[in-house]
Amino acid sequence: MKISYNWLKKYVYLDISPKELENKMTFGGIEVESITKLGEDLDQIIIGKIEEKWQHPNADKLSICKVNDGQNVLQIICGAPNCDINQKIAFAPIGTKLGEFKIKKAKLRGEESFGMICSENELGISEEQDGIMVLPEDAPVGNSLASYLKIDDTIYDVEITPNRPDLLGIIGVARDIAALTNKKLNLPKIDFTEGENQIKNELKLQNNAEKLCTRYTARIIKNVTIKESPNWLKTRLISVGLKPINNVVDITNFVMMEYGHPLHAFDYENVNGKKIVIRQAKNGENFSALNDKIYELNENDLVIADAEKAIALAGIIGGTNSHITEKTTDIVLEVANFLYSNIRNTCRRLNLSTDSSYRFERDISDETAEIVSKRATKLILELAGGKVCEGILDSYPNPQKSTEIKLRNSRVKQLLAINISFDKIKSYLETLGLTLKSEKNDVQIYEIPTYRKDLTREIDLIEEIIRLHGYNNVETHIKLQNVMNKREFYARRKVKNILVNNGFSEVKNWSFTNPEYIEHLNISEDDIRKNFAFLKNPLGNSFSIMRPILLPDILNNAKFNINHGQKNLKLFELAKVFTRKDQKLANETFQIAGLMTGSLKPVYWKEQQKIVDFFDLKGVVEEIISRLGLSEISFAESEESFYLPKFAADIICDKIKIGSFGKMDPKIIQKFEIEQDVFVFDIDLSKIFRTQKPNISKFSEIPKFPPILRDISFQVSKEYKFNQIIEAIKSIDNTIVNVELFDEFTGKNIDENFRSLAFSIVFSSKTKTLTDEFIANLMSKIIKKLEKECKIEMR
Repeated sequence: MKISYNWLKKYVYLDISPKELENKMTFGGIEVESITKLGEDLDQIIIGKIEEKWQHPNADKLSICKVNDGQNVLQIICGAPNCDINQKIAFAPIGTKLGEFKIKKAKLRGEESFGMICSENELGISEEQDGIMVLPEDAPVGNSLASYLKIDDTIYDVEITPNRPDLLGIIGVARDIAALTNKKLNLPKIDFTEGENQIKNELKLQNNAEKLCTRYTARIIKNVTIKESPNWLKTRLISVGLKPINNVVDITNFVMMEYGHPLHAFDYENVNGKKIVIRQAKNGENFSALNDKIYELNENDLVIADAEKAIALAGIIGGTNSHITEKTTDIVLEVANFLYSNIRNTCRRLNLSTDSSYRFERDISDETAEIVSKRATKLILELAGGKVCEGILDSYPNPQKSTEIKLRNSRVKQLLAINISFDKIKSYLETLGLTLKSEKNDVQIYEIPTYRKDLTREIDLIEEIIRLHGYNNVETHIKLQNVMNKREFYARRKVKNILVNNGFSEVKNWSFTNPEYIEHLNISEDDIRKNFAFLKNPLGNSFSIMRPILLPDILNNAKFNINHGQKNLKLFELAKVFTRKDQKLANETFQIAGLMTGSLKPVYWKEQQKIVDFFDLKGVVEEIISRLGLSEISFAESEESFYLPKFAADIICDKIKIGSFGKMDPKIIQKFEIEQDVFVFDIDLSKIFRTQKPNISKFSEIPKFPPILRDISFQVSKEYKFNQIIEAIKSIDNTIVNVELFDEFTGKNIDENFRSLAFSIVFSSKTKTLTDEFIANLMSKIIKKLEKECKIEMR
């Protein structure tokens, strides 16, 4: 819904800027989705007059016009079908900027054009773009359009929640803003003199659907003059996106936007039998609507009819057989209310939505019908003349009763944690239209205005109090607690992304499992993972314990996939496991486990298939370790019972085991009914988070000096591990930035307990170019250190 800043100022004094008002509305529960500055470019637009017009010689749809802008007569090419001689128009001279578009001299089909005649859409006044904007005859040629229309406004596009139909009108919003800003609400004065003719002698009202039409009022105004609306009224409608039509129709639209309650005017002469009948439609009844469409109705639809035919689809749209025209002299003014669910169902079935139905669908108040009728009648008498018949026809079978709500000050303090007096509470609620009926001890009783159907309980009033008091004005008494550890959260996400990027698929399993699966892993009885956390009321033995390890479930996932023909798998799961020692409650820790089996990559005709091996798994584990920024990592031969001996390693970080990886023992795999090699890893993320400091990525400048590469080859006893040798080499000097093993050889000419290793060493400095002499000296130090610490023999 669109709201005009200037229009709001008619009902509440605003001493704040449009931007400040936006913040007030948003924090007060009226969400502002966008803001538009209306007429921002209109100071450059001149009121012109078309003095001549003729057909463009080279284009059927273009006209050549001579436009007087008050100083000069200029030739303009115009393609609008509605331009004509003697029209007052909105003229944009050369140099005018409309948004990002700048008007320039142009030549169209061989004829020159020195400006542009504008439509309302091009000027940002409304969505109307069917033709040029035609101004009234009294518009002064040469004046700016902005000064003539008095358009300098800020338009808010707001989202009104379905429970607040009272905010579907400018006055409803103004009432809320008055309460939020502690200002007085200024409502329009409504007074008029009725004529001598009594309405009961002119029109009959029959409500045959009292459950669907909860209230219907009608007035008759005779001898009106249908004409163009005054500028102030057109400006108001244009500002909220409505197209001016004529004075009577414009007034009904104006009052609808003002009070949020729709109304409609019929041509009295076209009401056959001088009778209004509210009834349900007949099955198959056709209705010709004002949008030039014919709708087929059924018995669930509600219509407003005369003695012979339907003249409106109740609450939605009027008919072509009774609408206001230039020939209308007498009108019937309808202000009613209808059952919101029935309006909603009809709109949905007919795929039809209007400004009127939008409001009726939200269950507006019955009580506002009478005041809306009076307001519209007063304006019609002022702008269209005529006389109103004495009295009003009013079908109100079940008058809306006022409700009362008890409010306890103690409850307000308890829920809001603020100390607020009864007088302040009264001030807040009375600005919203509530009436204090009584006050005793801790209790106040308030009468709720009929337009606030959303207020039904004590908690609703408390919500209104804190909304007006301001959420930002509540002091913080409790130290905020972190809901989660962001570092660990993003670290877990990073690990998942690493595995997905390596072709893994994530699996999700229940947090409880079958203890038999744990037994399959041959874990020793004194292992903490065998001290199960049992469920008190399990669904069965298969779901009787909380998982102390993730691997059994992933192995079952692999079994399921293999049995269904998917033998090349990369799976992982990141979840909590539950272990305990002697305590009653289990410890919850995050672990991640993964599985690889079958081919390393999908089948590709240009590449030979490679079966997953230990080093493929090790590469994945090392990438996880590297990306998490872990330092002082080493590997040791694993003694986990479910791995194949000599084909598994423990991951050591700061002398603490944080996980393991390796090839599963075929005997273990067979217990899970898997007949192919399986490689797994099992990492305790919680241990990593406890032992490691946050890893902060730092920028490193690209080295200005070229690196130098050297290789070294030697024999060494198998008792010395690769990592031990690499660390020994790196410890020689900080210019050694990388050491990689690229060859291992055992067999002929090599002792049984020895192996031949070849390493590639990269030297690099950030401050100088490394010389051959410097590198030779370092290589000599490397050899001496390895001969001393690892007993190597150079080849």
